[in-house]
Amino acid sequence: MKTANQVNIHAGTRIKTLLDVDSQGVINELVKLNLHFSKLKNPVLRRLFASRVTIADACKIANCKVDDFLDSMSRIGFVMITAVPAVQSASQHHGIDFSRNTNVVELDARPYLKNNQDPLKEILVIVNKLHIGDRLKVTNTFEPVPLISLLTDKEFSYVVEYIDEATVITWFEKLHAGDLTPEFASIPQTVDDQEVFDMVLRRFKSDKIRYIDVRELQMPQPMLLILENMETLPADHLLFVYHKKVPVFLLPELQKKGMTFLLNHKSADQVDMLIYLS
Repeated sequence: MKTANQVNIHAGTRIKTLLDVDSQGVINELVKLNLHFSKLKNPVLRRLFASRVTIADACKIANCKVDDFLDSMSRIGFVMITAVPAVQSASQHHGIDFSRNTNVVELDARPYLKNNQDPLKEILVIVNKLHIGDRLKVTNTFEPVPLISLLTDKEFSYVVEYIDEATVITWFEKLHAGDLTPEFASIPQTVDDQEVFDMVLRRFKSDKIRYIDVRELQMPQPMLLILENMETLPADHLLFVYHKKVPVFLLPELQKKGMTFLLNHKSADQVDMLIYLS
């Protein structure tokens, strides 16, 4: 196993690279830097995000400077470098061979997000039409962590390319046949029944309801905050989430954990959500 003084790090280094060397030491040092990094103590959040979030991404989420982060890691032996490779492979075992020509389908997610729309529907249509070996090229302003989580679970390989501060390209390559539509078809997108929503809400006493508002947070912060709260929510409590859209990437994770959720589409930019253990 490598030691910290054998690992070069930069803004594009993934958090998992640090944790694989010394998880306890890294977490302890980062918590000293910023309390937001205490989230790394949560094993669920580490599993979902550590392999996909870079140092630069983590600093955006925690609202701290990359240089301060790198300095904190240098204090425990990591070696900082200034040259950042243009392409960061997100998996040592499932990189993409760009020397092989294949069919590439492109989608620019930026116009969707600018209009407060979720491009997932269009992405799923494209993904389900891909043949084995085909690629999807998604252009965004950030690394699409939830989408990466979804597609890698379906055995897609991926590579993230940081073009500049406002342009991130994520490449996906299909490794096996399969259709993602059935997985999402079983998930209710909205439950526009205020009476049912209120009835479930009344089952819980006011002191057993935890409210969080994620409408103003940038991705992937809403998913991070909700999962963090779920890990600390007592079994007889309810989590009430104010969201601006249906969190489709979160719902499969809630199903895996045996949680019940209810959605109420209040308006074009507000979805209320109840999450609890039934």
